[in-house]
Amino acid sequence: MPVLTQTQGTKTLGLTLGTLGSGAYLASGTIDLTVAIPLELSIEAEAIPNGVPTGNLQLVVFVETSLDGTNFTGPATRATANDGQETFVGLLPMAATTAVRNAKAFSTAGLPVTRYFRFVAKNDMGVPLASGTINYGVIKGDST
Repeated sequence: MPVLTQTQGTKTLGLTLGTLGSGAYLASGTIDLTVAIPLELSIEAEAIPNGVPTGNLQLVVFVETSLDGTNFTGPATRATANDGQETFVGLLPMAATTAVRNAKAFSTAGLPVTRYFRFVAKNDMGVPLASGTINYGVIKGDST
């Protein structure tokens, strides 16, 4: 009987959040997973608030997928609130202190994985970010 062995690729930068303002959205450029679509992605979000977070105390992580690299599942603009049009990945809770690195790993099991995708982040913590990133690792499988 064949055995499936999963391997995770190297950590790759998906989106630099910079000093994303409170209530603001930011989308990455198009990420091409190459012709061999992976089994899954490991996603890691990290952020440092620029001040003491208030309100919802979270960074919201979404993905938008595309079959052709041009037409994505999310909105064309981030000028207004668009929650619900992107595919929800998870929440990064933010500590109620300033200058603390907050990090969390997410699995995309059960989410649509296509050749093309992009990350979308929403700063929902009441203060701007001092810095932040969203990284990913491709999980592939080999059958022996």
